[in-house]
Amino acid sequence: MTDLAGQPFPVKGEVAAFHGDLYPARPAVGLWPCVELLPEPGRPAPEGLAPREASDGSVGYPVAPERLEAWYAVTWTFRWRGELFECTAATPATLSGNYLGSDEHFAKEYLKRRVIGYRGVFPRDEVTDLEEHREDLLQPLHALVRRLAEADHFRPKAYAVYRGRTYPAAAEADASGLIALDTGDDRPEDLVADSRDPGSGHFLATPEQLDAWYRTYWTFRSHGEPFDAVGTVDGWIKGIYTGRNYGFIAHSATLTPETGTDGVPRYTVKVDLDGVTDLEQHRTDLLADQ
Repeated sequence: MTDLAGQPFPVKGEVAAFHGDLYPARPAVGLWPCVELLPEPGRPAPEGLAPREASDGSVGYPVAPERLEAWYAVTWTFRWRGELFECTAATPATLSGNYLGSDEHFAKEYLKRRVIGYRGVFPRDEVTDLEEHREDLLQPLHALVRRLAEADHFRPKAYAVYRGRTYPAAAEADASGLIALDTGDDRPEDLVADSRDPGSGHFLATPEQLDAWYRTYWTFRSHGEPFDAVGTVDGWIKGIYTGRNYGFIAHSATLTPETGTDGVPRYTVKVDLDGVTDLEQHRTDLLADQ
């Protein structure tokens, strides 16, 4: 494709392929990892998908990523008088763009100042090297979904080992000192079914009956500060701040004040996995305190 004329999509945005057709697209907020298709006015709705109205009144059609043939981000570049620009708008007669070069003399002579950098509007017949660029979004999304599933979304978990088999378990003993195990279809011998939740597959064990009982959790750093991971939100890792840098708390725009289920105030953060460091899993022996 060598021209923007007649393009149904913005000169900068996201595009998804569904059943062989292309649609403007965006992440489906609140339905991660789904992608939302945005058919243009007057165009038929994507077959087999239900509409959803966003808070801004726009209507999209969420679709699971495994049903898409492609999802990618599009940008266009061009040259004017040999200098490189990123296209920001197109009309039949002109192209607008942000300057990507570094010639300050050229920029001051021919372009308009932006808050950061320079921009210009140019006749199409003076533009050269018009080129489309695509960044694949679908394969990285598939990879992220697999990574989060393998790490169980970095949620803290507790496990108990009974007669060599490992089961999800409660992280605390109940008032009677018994530990609830989620045994699924297993019916472990010598363990008592939890009468408080019949048929749930929960069995109760004393600490002495267990081979091991432990908790796993993840920690990471963001902006150099420490956090305990509590899960993920829309593909981003969420953590509770465990540091004591009060200057960071007071001036960080990334922290969100929350109140935990225990009523204790805390600060949390949501960060892209590529933006964290020192991501590490830990294991705490719970039997040691019994």
